[in-house]
Amino acid sequence: MRPTVEEQLHGTCRILGTVVAPCVADPLARTILDNLIANLRMLAEAQPKVAGFLRADNAATLHLLVSLCPALPPELVSRIAAAHAAPPTDIDDPAALDGHNGLLRGLLAEAVVCPDLSLAMRAAVERFMIERASRVPMRYVPTVAPSAPSSART
Repeated sequence: MRPTVEEQLHGTCRILGTVVAPCVADPLARTILDNLIANLRMLAEAQPKVAGFLRADNAATLHLLVSLCPALPPELVSRIAAAHAAPPTDIDDPAALDGHNGLLRGLLAEAVVCPDLSLAMRAAVERFMIERASRVPMRYVPTVAPSAPSSART
């Protein structure tokens, strides 16, 4: 399908940068515009990678949750089992994958505060979260905001 989502986002960035940006004189408004353009560029690059990331993250999160089950309360274990038994039906639908990811991450948030987790289990959670953060396709670092004008008092 043409234009693709990525092409539309890149085109929007080009127009904002070449037509709108030169008309923005206020430093704060210009910084905000530059950040929005950078965010749109990041989305254009990340969008094709989201479904694959969510599929892999859902599988890894579920694997971690199952490994924590021996230290979890029975009610939480049964909800993990239910999430395991009901994966998204369309593995290419980012919305379905994201919904399942939210469910699994909520279960993980409950699991990590359980007092019976061993030190090894806690270390596994920490490794998982560090590794996950390195794979997230949507990472954006904003441009630097302009410094506030100094006001000299006499």
